[in-house]
Amino acid sequence: MKGGDHLYVMQMGKTGAIKVGRSSNVERRRAEVQTGAPYEVRVIIVAPDQGHREMQIHRSLRQFQLRIQKGEWFSEMALGSLPTDIYERMDEAMLDMVNTDWWRNVRDPA
Repeated sequence: MKGGDHLYVMQMGKTGAIKVGRSSNVERRRAEVQTGAPYEVRVIIVAPDQGHREMQIHRSLRQFQLRIQKGEWFSEMALGSLPTDIYERMDEAMLDMVNTDWWRNVRDPA
């Protein structure tokens, strides 16, 4: 998705950790994050033109922040604490995927 400054939520396989960030090109950002990630990373939410809310959301999720992961990653339990209007942007297929804990089935890299 290109254009304005979008808010995104990504989730990492194996750990379920989520990353909340902002980018004008979410797919390019996902590819950049994937380069440094040990497991598959999927974009689960995109909120167009909501990038300005990134820091506010980081503050609200502080209790879920993971110190073992480089960067601003949060426990998968933080999903339930996202602002409702952001969480509700997850489409039905993505919600089903997240609710079935897709990330638990990711295998270790060979």
